[in-house]
Amino acid sequence: MEEQKSVRRFHFLGVLLGVSIDNLGTFVSTAMIGSAYFAGNSIDPNDLSAVYANTGLLWILLIVGLFWTFLGGFVAAKVARRAEVFNASIIGVIAAAIGFDSMLTSHEVPLWYELLGFIVIIPVSLLGGYLALRRKQTR
Repeated sequence: MEEQKSVRRFHFLGVLLGVSIDNLGTFVSTAMIGSAYFAGNSIDPNDLSAVYANTGLLWILLIVGLFWTFLGGFVAAKVARRAEVFNASIIGVIAAAIGFDSMLTSHEVPLWYELLGFIVIIPVSLLGGYLALRRKQTR
C-alpha cells in the first residue's frame, strides 16, 4: 500500500486551490486596476482599445497576473507536499491553455502581450513550486 501512495504525484486539492488563486486573484486585481484606470481617465469603459493601447498599463496587468500564477504554483506545491514542481507546473499549463485560447479568440489584445505571457507563464508557476520545495527542504 505504501509503495502505491509514493507513486501518486497529482494532488487534486493543491491544484484546485492553485488554479483558484491564480484565476480569482488575476480577475479581482485586473478589475481593480481597470476600475482605477477608467476612474482616472475620461474614456469610455466599453472602449477596451484604450486599455490595449496603453503599454504601461499592460505591463502592470502582466506583472500582476504573473504574480498570481506564481502564488498559485506555490500554493499548489505547498498543499500537495509531494511532487511540488509537478503540481505547480499544472497551474502554469492550465494558465497557458487559457492564454492560448485568448490568443485565438481575442484579436484586440496586442500580440506581444499574449506571446510574452504565454512564454513565461509556465516558468513562473514552476518558480512558485521550486520556492515551496526549497522551503520544505530547509526545514
